[in-house]
Amino acid sequence: MDILRKAVQKAEAAELYEELREGVAVKFHGGEIESVSSVAVRGRALRVIAGGRLGFASTAGGTDAALVESALLAASHGDRAPFRFLGEGDGRGPSVPVLDPAVGKIAVEDLIAWGEDAVRRIREEFPELVVDALLERGTVDVSVRTTEGAERAESRSYVSMTVEAEQVRQGDIWSVYASRLVRRATDLDRDALLADLVRELRWGRKIAPPPTGAPPVLFLPTGTPVLLLPLMVGLSGLSVFLGTSPLTGRLGETAFDERFSLSDDGTLPFAPRSRTFDDEGVPAGKLPLVENGVISGFYYDLRAAALANAASTGNGIKGSLLGGGGFRVPPGPASRNLVIAPGEGTLDDLIQQMGEGLIVAGVLGLGQGNIQSGAFSNNVGVGFAVKGGQVVGRVKNTMIAGNAYDVLKDGIRAIGGRAEWTFGALHVPPVLTTGVRVVAQ
Repeated sequence: MDILRKAVQKAEAAELYEELREGVAVKFHGGEIESVSSVAVRGRALRVIAGGRLGFASTAGGTDAALVESALLAASHGDRAPFRFLGEGDGRGPSVPVLDPAVGKIAVEDLIAWGEDAVRRIREEFPELVVDALLERGTVDVSVRTTEGAERAESRSYVSMTVEAEQVRQGDIWSVYASRLVRRATDLDRDALLADLVRELRWGRKIAPPPTGAPPVLFLPTGTPVLLLPLMVGLSGLSVFLGTSPLTGRLGETAFDERFSLSDDGTLPFAPRSRTFDDEGVPAGKLPLVENGVISGFYYDLRAAALANAASTGNGIKGSLLGGGGFRVPPGPASRNLVIAPGEGTLDDLIQQMGEGLIVAGVLGLGQGNIQSGAFSNNVGVGFAVKGGQVVGRVKNTMIAGNAYDVLKDGIRAIGGRAEWTFGALHVPPVLTTGVRVVAQ
């Protein structure tokens, strides 16, 4: 018997999410091949509404009966379900290009060659470094079915490359990495990835004292989650409904610098988190969130939309705000591809403009602080000191603190003109700011 029919014998409604992930991965450690592996995982996640309450369970190999019983048990202690699952008559959106057949033609030998090339190019200039790399490619087949008759299915490709270079000396561990996740084979720009990594390695040859107080701080694309993570929480329709977001009741209000525009676009062709439908089967779309500093929208999944008397925006996404978790977690309101509109100027222009300050390429403990209020406090994982408009070296034992909402309202000095994909979910340019406190230990 079909699992949905089993579920609906004891529940009012059910939704089945299925995911088949198939691919290969090549891992390098210390510049040498450590492993070549293949993956084939079929995961299933079942949500039920039983007794008016929501239950969730998942499995990667269990029986239908066990999955149904687990979901029903969860429902007995679950939250009230103020919504219904997608129905047969609910609309479909236009198909979004997310499958590149060329990805399946990337051979293991190609991945090995790419890794060997990365190791060679880094070691040519930095022979003392330990170089690790991970290269993956594959496809994910996703389907969503409900007892209300909705059926959605789609295949999505992926290619990723991550390279890390580490220097270990007594009293000094120095590590930088660069990573790209794409859906289309030709979008994996390995030269650009390595150029970013080598640039930071060159910047970090020397150790320099960090500027302290409240100097200009330049967030590279890999550092912008410090500012964006609070917004990703605050722009959630669920946070707005619960009143935990600082943006509650402020739709249409100017809350940010007029140069700051932010959108969530699930329809960008072959972008890392693009899709024709979200993980509840609702069509994806483009959602303006902030337009020239003005709050223009919030994102909703089915549950948050029902609570707020709104409509789902196709943002019912499994995993955390920046991905992870996969089929094993229930969907919730989250962004697809978060895009900051670029401004003007190259990275070198921004560095010259800041004069003396700090470049933040990455932090430790992302999300530390009071994320609901926008407050952040982080150790700088990868950062560089700037003097006279030039990078003079990397910093150690440095912390930054501030409030993302304040910085993005009153502290933007410039937004760079070239956006980059980072964290597999953000398309963002570098942002030059003031109002961030810098402390050296």
